[in-house]
Amino acid sequence: MSKRTSPPTTSRPLFISLPKDRPNVCVGADTYSIVLQGSETNEKLSIMDFLVPPGGGPMPHAHECEETFLVLEGEVTVFCHDERTQAPTGAAVNVPGWASHTFHNLTMVPARLLCIISPAGLEREFMEIGFRVATRTTPPPIPDPKKMAELKQKMPEIASRYNAHLLAPDTFNHLMSQEELALVRHGE
Repeated sequence: MSKRTSPPTTSRPLFISLPKDRPNVCVGADTYSIVLQGSETNEKLSIMDFLVPPGGGPMPHAHECEETFLVLEGEVTVFCHDERTQAPTGAAVNVPGWASHTFHNLTMVPARLLCIISPAGLEREFMEIGFRVATRTTPPPIPDPKKMAELKQKMPEIASRYNAHLLAPDTFNHLMSQEELALVRHGE
C-alpha cells in the first residue's frame, strides 16, 4: 500500500501582468516592455516584449543569464560565437550564458520578440540605462548627446553590476555587409 502525500506548496501569490501596468523603456532604437520582473517571479525569470525597428538591436555583449527569445513578428539576424544566423517569425533562439552575442533587425520591417531571461535581473539593467516611455510602441525620445555620452561612460560599470560585459561595438561587423552596417548605424 502506498502512502498518500501532499504535493509541495508555496505561499508566493499568483501574479498577473497587464499591458497598462508594464514599464516600457527605450534602449537605443529599441523599446522593451517589461512583462514580468524578477521581483514578481522570485527572481527565477523575467519576460520582456521587444520592439526592434529596422537597424535596431543591442550592442554586442555577454551576460551570465540565459536569454531565450521567440520571434513573434518580423525577422532578426543573431550573431553569436562569431556566427550569423537568421531568426524569422516563429523562430525560438536560446543564447547560452556568457556567450558573446547581439541581434539586429536587418530588414525594413519592425520585428517583435518575446524574451525570457533566466535568472531574472537583466530587466533591471534595462530599466537603469533606458529611457521611460508610455507604451511599448511609443517612439524613442530624441537622444540628448550630453546624456548619451555620460551613459556611455557609465555603461561598463552598470553592466558589471548585472553580471554582464559589453563588447567592442565592431565585434560582429565582419559578418555584415556594408549595406547592413549602414542600416545598423542609421538605427542607432
